[in-house]
Amino acid sequence: MSTATLERRRTYHVGNVRGQLLAAARDILQEQGRVGLSLRAIAERGGVAPGTVYYHYADKAALLAGLAVDGFRQLAEAMRQAYEARRGETGLRSIGFAYLNFLREKPELYELMYEALDAGRRQDVAEAEAEAFAVAREAIVHDFAGHHSTDLAHKIAEAIWAWGRGIAAVALSRGAPGCGPQRETLESAVEGLEALIIGR
Repeated sequence: MSTATLERRRTYHVGNVRGQLLAAARDILQEQGRVGLSLRAIAERGGVAPGTVYYHYADKAALLAGLAVDGFRQLAEAMRQAYEARRGETGLRSIGFAYLNFLREKPELYELMYEALDAGRRQDVAEAEAEAFAVAREAIVHDFAGHHSTDLAHKIAEAIWAWGRGIAAVALSRGAPGCGPQRETLESAVEGLEALIIGR
């Protein structure tokens, strides 16, 4: 048993085991990709007995859904921070780069997030995605204040959110497994969208 696992078991308590399991799953996903995400491997990395996983998650699908929820929350926070830190940038550019950088840095997690969402059986995943979209919507709607009605600005935000997912699908299909798009691809995508939508 690894030193890291022994340390996790020394610090284990009931209140944080779900967090330990999600952290373990994140680490494995980052290091090994989806192929490494067995419940036994997650339990071992999390420093708990394999049977403990089932106390907190009904099955592997439930644990992966938890990982998807966590992923959407990470995405929302990355966009929120980028928007709050913008200096003269449009909301579209600030959250657009945050979104696409998340995709570039965590392609395996991004794919898992939307697979869990598309399965359509987890309300918590849908709610987490909606929270992430709400951050993007606020930033984008602000760009169009005074230029379009609120209703139209919201529709534009929805279209841009869908565009982001389309760009992600194309980028992931063209790249090597587990690899996100290059920075140049992201810059080109954002500039093209700005030119199309707001004339920059």
